[in-house]
Amino acid sequence: MVGRALAVVFSGLLVCAAAGCGSDSPAPAPQAPAVGWVDRVCQAVEANGARLSALPPIDPGKPAEARDGLLAFLGTLSEALTSVNDGITGAGAPPVANGGPAVDKALAGIDGAKTSLDSAKSKLAAIPVTDPVAFQAAITELGPSLGALTDSDGPLKDLRENPEINDAYAKAPTCRKLDGTP
Repeated sequence: MVGRALAVVFSGLLVCAAAGCGSDSPAPAPQAPAVGWVDRVCQAVEANGARLSALPPIDPGKPAEARDGLLAFLGTLSEALTSVNDGITGAGAPPVANGGPAVDKALAGIDGAKTSLDSAKSKLAAIPVTDPVAFQAAITELGPSLGALTDSDGPLKDLRENPEINDAYAKAPTCRKLDGTP
């Protein structure tokens, strides 16, 4: 009799456990591997985003200070791009069909941006600071190459060209935060 009562209680516990009894909230849905992957990538982008937008104050009347500030800023940008690159490669291969080409395109875009940055940094370092008018002209000449960096949509755009990565992006908490959606 006791054995049968224990069996009934045990069966009831199993049914209750399977149905979610004793919990007011449903168990969290397991995160798809692609969502976890793209969220790690978005974490790398988020961690470096502020560094990419913090342009230093530039006083054209003080060319040496302006150049040094810009050189430091370009160095920071280069470091941030390296960190984003490392974040993408550190996330590993995307667990989606045809994800490799999207990653390759994103990494190539980062590499191209870094090459442009390093070139602009070299040109900026060579600008003489003794003549404020010549300095301003040289900075103006660098404008288009630096402007190309700000016009880039970044690696997330390239990654999101893959439909599965794009779907996962819409579900990844950090990516949603980057887009300003809850």
